[in-house]
Amino acid sequence: MGFAQTSALSANPIRYPMLTARRLFKRYESRLVLRDLSFEIAPGSCVAVLGPNGAGKSTLLRVVAGLIAPSRGEVLWNDGSTRGLCALAAPDAPVYRELSCLENLKFFSGGADDESLREHLSAWNLDKRADDLAGELSSGLRARLGLAVASWFEHPILLLDEPSANLDESGRELVATLIEAQRARGVTLLATNDARDLAWCDAQVRVS
Repeated sequence: MGFAQTSALSANPIRYPMLTARRLFKRYESRLVLRDLSFEIAPGSCVAVLGPNGAGKSTLLRVVAGLIAPSRGEVLWNDGSTRGLCALAAPDAPVYRELSCLENLKFFSGGADDESLREHLSAWNLDKRADDLAGELSSGLRARLGLAVASWFEHPILLLDEPSANLDESGRELVATLIEAQRARGVTLLATNDARDLAWCDAQVRVS
């Protein structure tokens, strides 16, 4: 699949809803991480966020999620705030090791019923580990749990930070299924340095 630069992401004639970044800058003391970054992403798209380690890929996802504020610029969904509209799965996203998989999902879901939670864990092939402590899982299974938590909410903006890290091929297939389902809900931003992940994406944003 070919890739468009950020200027082509706004080619969709439907103006809204749209994930829009306008002249984003992010500075950490003397270090400038994001520099004058702008893009528009139409619903149904999965866009790769590319760049070398330390360039600001994870920072961009956290700015979009509203977890950190940009030094300048803004991020909008449908001309309004993205806060509360994003689901983030990242290697450092909180998963409580002292809680079971079921208890983690129950905590983050706000107390959904166990039957629904177990069914959701089953979709991530975690049904047999539902009552195991997260701290006892392999890194690959903890990655699946983090993705299960993020996918529970079905928010219009899905943010995936290195989603392939620690996953086997069956786990990668689950990520591909999640991305395809997200196309009907909104957009996906996928930060990666794994060339295999680009097959899931329609376009790219580069940070440097």
